[in-house]
Amino acid sequence: MDKKIYRFNNFDLLRLLAALQVAHYHVLEILQVHPPEFLRSILRASFLFPGVPVFFFISGFLISKSYESNHRLGEYSQNRILRLYPALIVCVGLSFVFVFVSGYAATVDVSPGDWVLLYLAKTTIFQFYNPDFMRAYGDGVINGSLWTITVELQFYVLVPIIYAVLKLQGTSAQVNIRLLCLIAVFIVANRLFTYSPHEYYQEVWFKLVRVSFLPWFYMFLIGMFVQKNFDFFYRLLAGRFLYILVLYVVAAYYALNNNIALGNNINPVLYLLLAALAFSFAYSFVGLSRKLLRGNDISYGAYIYHMPVVNFMLYSGYTGEVKYAYAALGIALLLSLASWMLVEKNSLKLKRHPLNPVNRKMD
Repeated sequence: MDKKIYRFNNFDLLRLLAALQVAHYHVLEILQVHPPEFLRSILRASFLFPGVPVFFFISGFLISKSYESNHRLGEYSQNRILRLYPALIVCVGLSFVFVFVSGYAATVDVSPGDWVLLYLAKTTIFQFYNPDFMRAYGDGVINGSLWTITVELQFYVLVPIIYAVLKLQGTSAQVNIRLLCLIAVFIVANRLFTYSPHEYYQEVWFKLVRVSFLPWFYMFLIGMFVQKNFDFFYRLLAGRFLYILVLYVVAAYYALNNNIALGNNINPVLYLLLAALAFSFAYSFVGLSRKLLRGNDISYGAYIYHMPVVNFMLYSGYTGEVKYAYAALGIALLLSLASWMLVEKNSLKLKRHPLNPVNRKMD
């Protein structure tokens, strides 16, 4: 497949829509907003398209392609770090500013070392760490969205390992069979996690499994499988988004009305349709992402910044009204734009042999 066709996609826009789905849900739910009926309808409709599983599919697709294009471990690791950490470090720092400005920090008797430990955890690989002294701030977690960063980091580490162990370079029937077998194993892991008895939910081991790759890796692997069979899926799905959308919506509403899981624990069969929908969107409406976003990618910022804003507003008592919910979204989007312009775009220019270079001059 021509590299231009491969690169000319709507993944930036798709990531932004996925981030907005997560942010929209969190803002209305956590700020206890009961919007008018038309907004409730939008929220119910958006629930059919869970953002986190979409992120995991896109990640599997793009990260596997990036590794295949440049499997030098040093450059691969550097590129992954540059994508996640500069913005994350700034976001966590601003989250701490919100905590102190809100006055909450003055209400807890903790040492400076406790704050430093929390900051280090959130800016390394222990984003799931949440000390007791933060339980009374906001929703009880300084930034609950960051759990997926822990999972993504595990994906990044696993990619070179499974490529080496399963010999996944290239595309062949044997490669596909090995990859499909691995997907099947992790679908079983996901189902075991999803249907675990409720009495396990508060157990430490269960919480650690939740932030491990085990329940989510099949989603990433499906993205990898689609990438490795790009030509086939491009011919099958490109330009057919509206047809796939109708099929997916019918299936999703059926699932919703029959207690079949949606959300992060989406049923694997339905997830296959969601993955097909995501890929079809990425390669339909050619140039839509570029026209709307002009090369700017604020999706990561929208995802990591919305919860610090929500927690500040929740602790400060700005709840229950639609204006507070959309003020939170607006502030989060402004912060994400600042993050892209001041931090992320400059960091991404330092990547070595990137799959999608960041232009120094926007069109």
